[in-house]
Amino acid sequence: MFKNYIGWHLELTQRCPLACPACDRTMFYETVNPKLDINTDHVKKFFTSQHLQTLQYMQLQGNLGDPIYHPNFHEIAEHFFPVNYLNVTTNGMHKIEFWQRVLETWPSSSEITLSIDGLEDTNHMYRINSKWYQIQELFDLIAKQKHKCLIEWKYIVFEHNHHQVEQAEKIANKIGINKFRIQKTRPLDTNIKVKEYHNPDWFSYVTPEYDNSLVPFCLTGDMHYIDAHGDYYPCCWWEGQNKNSKQYSPLNIANNTIADFYKHFVGTKSLFADYETAPCVCKKFCRKIKNNNKENLAVNTQLNRKVINL
Repeated sequence: MFKNYIGWHLELTQRCPLACPACDRTMFYETVNPKLDINTDHVKKFFTSQHLQTLQYMQLQGNLGDPIYHPNFHEIAEHFFPVNYLNVTTNGMHKIEFWQRVLETWPSSSEITLSIDGLEDTNHMYRINSKWYQIQELFDLIAKQKHKCLIEWKYIVFEHNHHQVEQAEKIANKIGINKFRIQKTRPLDTNIKVKEYHNPDWFSYVTPEYDNSLVPFCLTGDMHYIDAHGDYYPCCWWEGQNKNSKQYSPLNIANNTIADFYKHFVGTKSLFADYETAPCVCKKFCRKIKNNNKENLAVNTQLNRKVINL
């Protein structure tokens, strides 16, 4: 059982201009508050300077929103500069002045992940409502402005954009992006118009066999999640699929400390003790893989990804 939090996943806002068809924001839009932002003062008070010095990472990424649209994004993000690794995952669409400040200030221990699934004629087919001119402005800025932070282009491969992967990688390399990641789509519902694409040369792995046991990220102090309400969950997957469970009532950062969260989590440990009675979300994402000599990868981790260092 962990004694200290390794790192956090923090959702800053439920704001996002996109309508990606497989996103929970789109599928369950009636549950979304498109103007909901996490309280800046609560975040800064909860994550004290002393605690930040011990963290391995802070991941700014939303289940229902894109973090860059929080009105106080810079203030919150810069509060986390002392952590060992800071990441924001975003669709990349913002004013050029916004990105100038990011590239000028973000330290070498940080990384920007740009979720862009195609080029000018295809990115909008899944990332509905995306505006390519803003992405192109960002690309032009990256090409000319020095920056310390790493930049990754994350490219989800679909039937409609797989033929552009090589071209996109060349563009990334030319403008100075550090990493190019292609990612396999999750199985899509039949009512979603875009189609999956599977290339064994890109995603070459043997379909794993699983034990009837769990290796939860949360038990290592990894991936603990705070949503835009300020509510705490063992992970973002739990919040997305198990948030209404009577087994778990979240605490909020407004009137609790990290020590309170730890005590609260320890009280839920019994939920993961037995595979047969564990929540379905835990079985889906944290089921142990048989005969894995390297590490216990979960279904939703590195199995469906290929990262190219440029």
